[in-house]
Amino acid sequence: MKKNRLIGLAIIAMLVLSLNTSVAAAPREGGMLSIAIKNVGTLDPHLTSSDFDFAVLSQIFDTLVATGKDSLPIPDLARSWENPDDVTWVFHLREGVYWHDDNAVFPKGKSRQVVAADVKYSLERVLDPETKSPYAGALKNITSIDVIDDFTIKLVTESADPFLLDAIRLAGVAIIPKEAVDKLGPARFAREPIGSGPFQLVKFIPDDQVVLRRNENYWKKPLLSGVTFKIIPDDIVTVMALEAGDVHVSLSVPPSEVDRLRGDQRIRLYRSSKGWYRGLGFNVKTPPFDELNVRKALAMATDLESAVSNVFGENAIRAYGQVGPGLLGYDPSLKELWPYDPDGALALLKEAGFTSGPDGLLQRDGQKLTVEIKTMNEPARVKMVTIMVTQLRKLGIDAKLAIQEVGTWVADLQNGNTGLFMDFAYSGPTGLHAMFHSDNAGTSNAHFYGNPEVDALLSQGSVTIDPKEREAIWKKAQQKIMEDVVVIPLYFEFGYTAADAKVNDFIPQEWNLNLVSEENNVWLNR
Repeated sequence: MKKNRLIGLAIIAMLVLSLNTSVAAAPREGGMLSIAIKNVGTLDPHLTSSDFDFAVLSQIFDTLVATGKDSLPIPDLARSWENPDDVTWVFHLREGVYWHDDNAVFPKGKSRQVVAADVKYSLERVLDPETKSPYAGALKNITSIDVIDDFTIKLVTESADPFLLDAIRLAGVAIIPKEAVDKLGPARFAREPIGSGPFQLVKFIPDDQVVLRRNENYWKKPLLSGVTFKIIPDDIVTVMALEAGDVHVSLSVPPSEVDRLRGDQRIRLYRSSKGWYRGLGFNVKTPPFDELNVRKALAMATDLESAVSNVFGENAIRAYGQVGPGLLGYDPSLKELWPYDPDGALALLKEAGFTSGPDGLLQRDGQKLTVEIKTMNEPARVKMVTIMVTQLRKLGIDAKLAIQEVGTWVADLQNGNTGLFMDFAYSGPTGLHAMFHSDNAGTSNAHFYGNPEVDALLSQGSVTIDPKEREAIWKKAQQKIMEDVVVIPLYFEFGYTAADAKVNDFIPQEWNLNLVSEENNVWLNR
């Protein structure tokens, strides 16, 4: 009998514990979230393309659409949209969204609704050359902006634009009130921004902090009382502040700290859904890299699987193409194009006319096979290239590592002063076009590669609205580019965000930092 009573008490205790856990997990209102960022340059959302600036600006302003957790557009100021045809976009705005009040433009209780005319003004301000907005080029395909009524706006593009809703396009253009810019002037507006987002400005102290309070009138009431962005330029100091409890979130975690934080039960690590492309590129106009067999041989000559695993562990995966995981066109089946076969590499080089010279190094017509790999001075990239250089030298290739400052590296790539180099890292949805279309030779296409078949596919993919159709085109183009060995894909590197375990419903920043959205509403355990 006593034993049964003890069992019963144990069951009751477990039920109580379960109930308490359930209650504790329920969303709670209140609390100031503290986020560490490297810097804040400006709070004028039309004058910056900085991830850190936009982490703050995403709280103050609405955009027509936001970038969701799966990298697809989600409603923000626009509750819905449709395409009557391939060049027409009609957006339907939320009603009852108001500009922040209790400021120099809108006195307390004297705000007004955000309407389609505000969207038109904002887009036209970005497109105005006088604004010098970094978004202007990304929106230049827009040919007309028409207000249909207070809550409907129509955009028409010159050609089909499947990327119009992406982060660096409409998802990155904040909607602002004209009277705020007119009354405050551009310089003051960049310090005292007025938006319609989930939080509004309390104070901005450059090089120190930005403090925001909850917008009580937002269409989805924020659970947080406010947000403080603490400016901490050093990543290591940021991690120390997170461990000490001085901040709740670090938007940038250096790779060297990831493994240590992974073992800390007080902290949650969030890995980016997309891996950022890192690879080597050939200038296909520079001898001997203008020969396909030479390029193939160099790709086969090093054990990249082991190199990526040894340098990065869980923080990167081997790349077999330029399009990374989480992006349309990711194709792991390309692995079959990249065997590790040093004997096969030597056979290809022999076929190309290279033989061993008196010093044991491969040569042709008295000229050594010299491979200088240029890279920026970033530790992980230097380690990868060092491994490659070591393995190439073992095969008799005169391989060298050249570490460059960023400016020199970029200038060399764009001027064609290269042979084999750590490539540009365009990982977004238009990356294939940027890196391999002949129109971009000498800019983002540092390979000086041009293939009419590939050009046609990339041009077609760039105006194909249907995602499934575009994916098939991207994959076909990428297959051909990899068969031409224009690059040696190395790895997709994942970025990390770290947050205190007390932070709930947090989604890592894609472009917008969504603290309050259709997908989430961040809250704090206290």
